[in-house]
Amino acid sequence: MVLVFFALSLAASLHFARENDAKEAGELARFAGNWTGHGAGEEVRFRDKNGLLVLTVKHKAEFVFHVDANGRIEGEGSIEYDLEKNTSGLDDLVAGVHALMGLAQVPEIGVKGGFGEAAKKVGEQATDVKGVTKIQYDAPHLKNGPEVRHFKFTGTVRRGSHKNSEGKDVDAFLITLDEVLNFTLMGGTPDNTLVAEYEVNKVKTEANFPCWSPFIEGAGVIRQGPGSIHVAEFQQQGSHRKGKRAWEEYGYVWLARQVAPEGGK
Repeated sequence: MVLVFFALSLAASLHFARENDAKEAGELARFAGNWTGHGAGEEVRFRDKNGLLVLTVKHKAEFVFHVDANGRIEGEGSIEYDLEKNTSGLDDLVAGVHALMGLAQVPEIGVKGGFGEAAKKVGEQATDVKGVTKIQYDAPHLKNGPEVRHFKFTGTVRRGSHKNSEGKDVDAFLITLDEVLNFTLMGGTPDNTLVAEYEVNKVKTEANFPCWSPFIEGAGVIRQGPGSIHVAEFQQQGSHRKGKRAWEEYGYVWLARQVAPEGGK
């Protein structure tokens, strides 16, 4: 008797699950079709504790994707990377050192006394390279200027919930665009690496760092757009993304809209 009851309960549960799956699949069909989107973001990857130098990585992306009747997503796009440097603190420091160096060379003051000796020492350290009489520097930047990569991605549309402006959970349909891990040059050659370059007193140094995804963890919320199309929007800001202590504040946003509903619905 117990086995019969268990079998009936299991059959009822499976039937209910199939009904729910069928219902959700029917609901998701309205989002099927072609979508297009744009995204942007920035993240402080380094900030000197004394405020001398701030390095911010930035990107902008455009992409297209197709949603099938079951909410599965396949798409592709392009992303442009850049590295912005805020060197105002460093500029002030170098200007101060230049002034000290100039002061140390004034005959009436010379290099006598603690202040003069300090100026002389700074000047000697700053002019390590033969032939250099002032500090010359170029803060980290992308060696080849803004760089473009191509990428493919996947994702899903599903029923879920999100917090509204009042902080309450409300039902919604959500789009998740999966993190992109592999990138190519426009010709199709795999290339996940960006090259940063900086220079101090005519000595150039290069450092490699990886391309990053235009999509991060989290989902965009779908809403009804003009006519019968739909729009999805994602926004996120915070700090120390992925638990990286050196990475500070960040902001990511993307917006996508359905341009051609499946079957012209």
